[in-house]
Amino acid sequence: MTPSRVEYLLCHQVRLLARRDSPVIDQELEKQRQAALEVFFQWQDGAAEFQDLMPFVAVLEKKVNLNLDLLRWEQSHLD
Repeated sequence: MTPSRVEYLLCHQVRLLARRDSPVIDQELEKQRQAALEVFFQWQDGAAEFQDLMPFVAVLEKKVNLNLDLLRWEQSHLD
């Protein structure tokens, strides 16, 4: 996974997922996103390795993908 893909995942996809369908932010997902962002910023500053992000990215990417699959399923069954 490239740095730009990780940034897109953290700053767009997971951020939107944590705020979806509710005026209340999904706090657990947001905590995971913030922890991953902290490591991402440390990597940008040279204080962490890019590989340190992979455990966070794997979990968050899976959540985003499951959500996308659910949305596709809902759309195909509601039409």
